[in-house]
Amino acid sequence: MDGNARTFLEDLVSSFGPSGFEAPVVRCWLDYARQFADEVYTDAYGNGFAVLNPGGDPHAVLTGHADEIGLMVTYIDDEGFLWVSGIGGYDAKILPSMRVRVLSTPQGLPGLIGSLPPHMQRASAGGTELQRYQFGINIYVDIGAGSKAEAEKHVRVGDPVVLDYGLEELQNGLVCGRALDNRIGIWSAIEALRRVKQSGKAPAARITAIAAVQEEIGCKGAQMAAFREDPDLAIAVDVTQSVDHPLAEKKRWGDMRVGNGPVLAHGSACHPELTKRLEAVARHKRIPLQHEAAPRHTGTDADSIFRSRSGIPTAVVSLAQRYMHSPAETVDLRDLDQIADLLAALCGSLKKGERFSVRV
Repeated sequence: MDGNARTFLEDLVSSFGPSGFEAPVVRCWLDYARQFADEVYTDAYGNGFAVLNPGGDPHAVLTGHADEIGLMVTYIDDEGFLWVSGIGGYDAKILPSMRVRVLSTPQGLPGLIGSLPPHMQRASAGGTELQRYQFGINIYVDIGAGSKAEAEKHVRVGDPVVLDYGLEELQNGLVCGRALDNRIGIWSAIEALRRVKQSGKAPAARITAIAAVQEEIGCKGAQMAAFREDPDLAIAVDVTQSVDHPLAEKKRWGDMRVGNGPVLAHGSACHPELTKRLEAVARHKRIPLQHEAAPRHTGTDADSIFRSRSGIPTAVVSLAQRYMHSPAETVDLRDLDQIADLLAALCGSLKKGERFSVRV
């Protein structure tokens, strides 16, 4: 991964964008895309689009989702504490003591999620018998305000909140951080487009990279984008569960591991002929693949895309990730680089007029 691409990934992770509030992330993505795309635009709900070779055929879409999970202010109490609910799938028990940004300003207002000290949880000493953390019960944000009136000078009900953790370097090429689910997807889509452009070989296909909104609350942006673009094929890029850490259940989740290459899904939304093409391209480029079963649904934007209009041939390429839906999501940058190479090679393999259909 070259320096510009690495900096771009850091910029994406540094941008805050929970579902429904993705504009800063999409803006960052479009700024990068403008350097080499032939066209860039957005739609009514803020999906971002970047096009290479707009007159090409077939039309290939590469998409990730720009949004991240987060929280939203639902109530401000008399003491100035902010009570919140989830935007997407945060597990409440990981939240206490986490640093946050309340997105009531472009920079975000600093705060933290309150945590009851262990000393005060000892029922035998007259403390609170705390069983678990739950939204609406004991998950609240402390911004340091002394009253409701003071808090309301800075925050209102409906403001989004994100955990305030950026990208950190670990050992052996691994990084961790907030929102790698799914900033890696929109990074891969636009980075693949850049690599096609810089290869010097004009593609036959029109290639549209998409930064889709609102995946974490039901794959809504991808549904809008797929209907608008009506492509001949689509690749959805997302993260999937890595099991190479203690307590992970291989019999339930499969055997995906960080550092072992991109993950290709099979089943449900995953078009068999397009999936075969990805396998063939990976073999040709000597890109290692891992495989994942998706018998009923993929849990990605592909579930909305493949059903659009009369059916869009769709495949899913994922990045194995440890500690999903936490501020410490962990991935291997070599896997991510290989995803961009795989997508670029797929686009380069497409022939004019080519279509993908199930063989009956």
